[in-house]
Amino acid sequence: MALPAWMELMRLKNIALAVPTVFIGAWIAAPQGMSADILIATVMLATAVATFMGAGNTINDIKDYATDCVNHPERVLPSERISVTQAKRFVVFSVISSFTMVLTYSMMFYSENTSLPWATVIIWICAGFLTYSYEAGLSTKDRGFIGNLAISLMVGLVIIFGATASNNHLDPLVLCVALTAMLINLAREILKDCEDMSGDEGRDTLPMRIGLENARMVGYVIALGGMIIASVPYYFELGTLRIGLIIFQIPTLLNLITLNGVIHGGDDHRAQKRLRVAMATGLIGFVASVAIA
Repeated sequence: MALPAWMELMRLKNIALAVPTVFIGAWIAAPQGMSADILIATVMLATAVATFMGAGNTINDIKDYATDCVNHPERVLPSERISVTQAKRFVVFSVISSFTMVLTYSMMFYSENTSLPWATVIIWICAGFLTYSYEAGLSTKDRGFIGNLAISLMVGLVIIFGATASNNHLDPLVLCVALTAMLINLAREILKDCEDMSGDEGRDTLPMRIGLENARMVGYVIALGGMIIASVPYYFELGTLRIGLIIFQIPTLLNLITLNGVIHGGDDHRAQKRLRVAMATGLIGFVASVAIA
């Protein structure tokens, strides 16, 4: 019940990486700058994402409890630092907290616009469905590529979710940023499955279906797709961006272009780590571009 145990259970490090993307979505969607109202709304939405992710990660550990008792006895639940019953209560508390944040934001939005922020609500519901179907129901977690796609879709949705704070979530620039993050993460998920192929019992992953080499090439092609989408806003000068600002994406573009050698060499661990860096530098590049523009 110690605080570090709860932090470990809810994957605080993963949450710390995801929450900034909410602010990135809000920042990119507000070309005139983030007003106090938009900032408050973004904080609410970021809190909703953090608590929602905490619930999802805890559900994952509850589902994997039996296997973790054998394979990972040091984890929070198998080591009995927190009981399964307590973890289930935490899931309920986290989901209610997330819903409360969305409800509070919706009420605030309605008081100013006399309409509900349907995009925010729909994205939250979709994320709930994707999370549930990943761990239970359809169990997309065990269905390889479908599970990869579900996780990656949620990565993109978090950015659009943040953009709803300024009610500019359908801006082409926002959608390009979200799609870039989604594609790079999808490539990373595929390469992670390549890396874990020998230990993935009971899962129907893409490398198991089409072979390691073919799966790696699919991952690389998807990563290149992310690279192309990352360049589109600069080429077509979406929003306030200009072609010259693509200089901020050079680290990401070079990382993705030169990834083929790492993948061809079979170093899946290094490749998926580089994709994680590419997604981070790509998002930072977009933030810097909007700030300079």
